[in-house]
Amino acid sequence: MITGQQLRAEFLSPAMKHYFDKKLAPLSSEEVDVRIEETLKFLSMAIHGRGGCPVTEELDEVWHYWILETMEYEKLCFKLTDGKLIHHSGNDYLEYADKELKVLYVNPEDGVAVLLSYLQNYGPFEPDRVQFWPYATAVMKRKNWDAAALNQWLASALEPVG
Repeated sequence: MITGQQLRAEFLSPAMKHYFDKKLAPLSSEEVDVRIEETLKFLSMAIHGRGGCPVTEELDEVWHYWILETMEYEKLCFKLTDGKLIHHSGNDYLEYADKELKVLYVNPEDGVAVLLSYLQNYGPFEPDRVQFWPYATAVMKRKNWDAAALNQWLASALEPVG
């Protein structure tokens, strides 16, 4: 599994850490680290996923700030994707551009696939981080689960059958 510290060491320069601390003030440096780590997880999964991978406005904000530093964003995309730019479109734009597109809808199979990918690559959802993953929080709300119950359900889905 990949830790948040490993993600930051691989993809976050000291200059960008300083930039994010300034841009996301008054958040603590530790909270900024959490948001950066979760954003990196999102970007990594988004390029390999087969469907929607929605995140909260807090992570989208980190992504936007990264995009504004175009040279750093280009470096990030190169490391994550072997040189392909990770494009971003807002829901309002997508809604106008394609009237048939269900912008906020996530196919349940795709949503669960994202959650399983998270568990496999980054470990269980921590209670203070699951809040950044709308599909996870929707499942938790619907089932009246906490993060531990969500993780248990996901882990059981990964267990070999028979």
